[in-house]
Amino acid sequence: MKREQDNKPDFTKDLNAGILDELTKSGKVKNAVGLAGELTELEEVSNICGLPFTGYLGKIKTPRPSGIIDEVVIAIEKSVAVMQGGIAFEAAAQPGSRLLLSGKMQTLKDFESGRVLVFILADYVAVSPKAMLQNDIALMGELAYTPRHRETPRGKRITDIFVKVQNVLTAGTCFIPCICWQETADEVANWQQGDKVILLGRYQSRKYEKVIDTDSGSREQRIAYEVSVQLINKITVEEGKAYISGWHEPESEAGNV
Repeated sequence: MKREQDNKPDFTKDLNAGILDELTKSGKVKNAVGLAGELTELEEVSNICGLPFTGYLGKIKTPRPSGIIDEVVIAIEKSVAVMQGGIAFEAAAQPGSRLLLSGKMQTLKDFESGRVLVFILADYVAVSPKAMLQNDIALMGELAYTPRHRETPRGKRITDIFVKVQNVLTAGTCFIPCICWQETADEVANWQQGDKVILLGRYQSRKYEKVIDTDSGSREQRIAYEVSVQLINKITVEEGKAYISGWHEPESEAGNV
């Protein structure tokens, strides 16, 4: 006679749900980022994609649990980049130092190149050598387009979505690219444009080749920046109240497409 095994608690889902709840302050915040990693680049700029911006653009290196390294883009206004003790931010934040920051996911289109910059706009930043590595993105918004389901050359099922959030720099809206994996991708593929969602993920980068000329077959290597979804669900609104049912979570870490 076989013994029935007790259902084991899903610690990963519980942990992710706790992080999501903390970042969104129990659903009161719609766009929140917690990031800590190694600074690899920092440049003082006067604009971002042609939009006036007084501050810095940089990149932070963060490792995934699998060991794959992501390099993510950050933007820091000078009014935010204020260090204690009279030390200039650019002097303290040197490549190799560990940066801790919070902020919001944003996108801006560069109309000259046609490319979209996906970045974190910081509302707090500090040089913190002992900060624990972190890469958590929490978003609440609606699906800007119909989800696109596909399969990678390595056989992984994925669904691409864009979550519409407020653009802090333009007071308009921007669309955050997100990618769902495996069973989660299958579920999200059935959702519709305009559905309201809440999700937790990681800001990740991946290299890909884009065909530049179909006649010659010439290709160009590019880097895609997106939120890899770890936990997602639809928000159902009934009679002015919002409800969140069961969570949809990948069964394993994504990353190798």
